[in-house]
Amino acid sequence: MTRPFIRFRVATRTTGIRRQVFVHVYDNREQMHEAHEIARGKPYDPTDDVGGGLAVQQGFRWPRPEVTPIIVMRLWDGQLTTRTIAHEATHAAAYLYFMDAVPGWNSRARAALLGDHEPLAYLVGDITAEVVKQLYAHGCLES
Repeated sequence: MTRPFIRFRVATRTTGIRRQVFVHVYDNREQMHEAHEIARGKPYDPTDDVGGGLAVQQGFRWPRPEVTPIIVMRLWDGQLTTRTIAHEATHAAAYLYFMDAVPGWNSRARAALLGDHEPLAYLVGDITAEVVKQLYAHGCLES
């Protein structure tokens, strides 16, 4: 039995500006890939092991961001793990951090924060997942 498509928003004011991330949860990887391909305008290789995706669908534009960017995190039921969620949240945070905390769109940090931050997202996802796993193992968290 499949459940209805789930979508919700999360928000933060950490940088002093209220920012939102829209979260969409799909029943399967193929649905997530299809939606993500449409949003990004880029095809996915079906052999990639993609646990989630993040797309800035509006508002993150050169030379200045709009006030309310639309950032969409896409996840699927088969890979709703701490690792995947932390990984995709890192991508969202990198964009928001750049918009709100790095002065000037001409900053040298621009290339690093807008480019390939996959290594950073994998590091955060892996470390977060392992800490949570150990907290469960030591009885600090309960399921």
